[in-house]
Order: sequence, then C-alpha cells, then structure tokens
Amino acid sequence: MMIALAGVGSVNGQAGNRNTRRDDTFDPIEFLKRFKIGMSYTEVQSILPKNTDQDILSYIVTEEVFFLSVDIPTQANWSAAFKFDTLDTPMRRPERLVELSCSATVSSSGDSFDSIVRKVTDAFGEPIKLDRSETEIQQAGWRVSGGSYLMLEYSIVPTGLSGKNVNVDFTIKKNKRRESAKSKAVA
Repeated sequence: MMIALAGVGSVNGQAGNRNTRRDDTFDPIEFLKRFKIGMSYTEVQSILPKNTDQDILSYIVTEEVFFLSVDIPTQANWSAAFKFDTLDTPMRRPERLVELSCSATVSSSGDSFDSIVRKVTDAFGEPIKLDRSETEIQQAGWRVSGGSYLMLEYSIVPTGLSGKNVNVDFTIKKNKRRESAKSKAVA
C-alpha cells in the first residue's frame, strides 16, 4: 500500500516538466557514486541533477519507507528510485537513504555486460559476485561505502525480428547481515 503526499513537491521545480533538456553526457556510474546509504533526504535532493523530473514523494506503509522516483532525461531515459527510512520518529518524514536503484533500457548496440562491469569495477573495486551465465539475466555485485551492496543486473530483451534492447539495473542497499549482526550484539 502506498500513500502519496500531495503536499510534497519537487525541490528543484522540475516535477512533471516533460520539456526538460536531455543530458546526453549522463553517466550512471558517476551518478551512483554521488550517493551513500545513510544520506539525509535533504542531501539527496541537493545533489540530484537539476534536469530531473521528480514524482510526488510517497509513503509505503508495508515497508515503512518513503519512496521518491525521478526520471533523468537522457538518450536512454534513465530513472532512479530512492527509499528513505523514517528513523521511527513520531512524525513520519523521509530521513535517511536506505536504498537506491537506477535503471534504463538501452539499444543492444550500447555497452556489453563485461564493459559495464569494467566501468563499475574502475569506480568501486573488484566485484564480490560475478555471474556471466548465458541465462536471461547476468549479475555482478560490489561492496560499496559503509558495507552497502551494489548489484548490477543486465538482461537482453528481444524486440522483434532481429532487434534487442538491454535492461540495465543498478541497486544499492544496506547490508542486511550487518544490520542483524549489530542488533544481535545489542541484545
């Protein structure tokens, strides 16, 4: 169940503006490097590109998190989604970033799985997981700042007779094992 907050608008004034100029120089890996799990909602808003289109901030009751979705006008139409916890405060408001995902569908003439893995490895170090299987989805994972986990999912989607598109999805989440180890140590 999601509750939309109609009173929360875009900080940068771009929400719903479909006439925003496209950014053909957008680099999703550089975009991901800007964000750290634990950042405040205000910090995230301050470093979002100025040309993003933002949806209305929503509260997901079942997960007890706030959800913000943004579109980044680029050739590949990248989008990003942010989840913020509420720090269990009596007044529910977005506090700290707990999850970030960034995705796009690009033409098959774009980057291969291996070339994207190389770019991410250059930015974040060697992957701790690498699955180059010939199945529909190839995956790689990296440990990033604060023990968070960055997952790349790369899938090829047929688009007709001989055409193909590639779905590229990045997700950064808190390390759940680390969280549970901390809570057990306190108990």
